[in-house]
Amino acid sequence: MSKEKIINSIENIEIKLAYAEEMLNQLNEIIINQQKEMGIMNNHINKLEKKVAQMLEESESSELPNRKPPHY
Repeated sequence: MSKEKIINSIENIEIKLAYAEEMLNQLNEIIINQQKEMGIMNNHINKLEKKVAQMLEESESSELPNRKPPHY
């Protein structure tokens, strides 16, 4: 292999490596953003679970008659 071909091969490898590094950085940013969003969603889920549990406790302790909904 000639010196020029070796230099071209090295340059091509460096270019591909630069693209791969950039893609890796972009994917890392995506993962970081998704983790933040998942944290927010988990907080919402926890709040909803607490609210549902509270509503269930209130409905079990209330003395409301067991009647059919109006659409029956």
